[in-house]
Amino acid sequence: MVSHRSTIRLAFIAALQHLSARQRAALVLRDVLGWRASEVATMLDTTTAAVNSALQRARTQLAAAGPVPDELSEPDEPGIRTLLDRYAAAFEHADVRGLAELLRAEVEFGMPPVPAWYSGREAVCEFLADNVLRTPGRWRMVPIRANESPAFAVYEREPDDTYRLFCIQVLSVVEGGVARVVTFLAPGRPERFGIPETFTAAGRSD
Repeated sequence: MVSHRSTIRLAFIAALQHLSARQRAALVLRDVLGWRASEVATMLDTTTAAVNSALQRARTQLAAAGPVPDELSEPDEPGIRTLLDRYAAAFEHADVRGLAELLRAEVEFGMPPVPAWYSGREAVCEFLADNVLRTPGRWRMVPIRANESPAFAVYEREPDDTYRLFCIQVLSVVEGGVARVVTFLAPGRPERFGIPETFTAAGRSD
């Protein structure tokens, strides 16, 4: 059963590259993060009917775009934990070089509903270095799970040393490193993940 769930999860994430930005947003917000269709419609500035239509098209396209099984093997659980710990540390210390060591050469990075979709280690690291990982200590990574996939709640440090929830990152981890990172910039309703909206630098929940 565990192997079956892993195969489904990896197939799901691997096939995201075949979808449009709106289809990716509808699919992952609904099927991974568990948002209601009306909530997705508000975020995407569209109608509930349009969200349901995009979701149906995405599911249909996923079914037709099966991944290659040999490319989807997962490392063992201790290996995943070690990699995720290193990933979080690299993010928190703005260590782009260290992060690059954890990414597969063909890694993909998306931010639905933003249409940008970066492919390849060099392109992903360049984007992160220029826009995200510029200041050590700016981010705090809290490990969570999203649809049984490894994920992080990413908190941004504010001037008063409070950390506020900024996004949710859902990772695809395979042999050789991180294959895909899907980032949701407006995660909403953090209680679904059992996490606070903010906490202090000392770690106390507000």
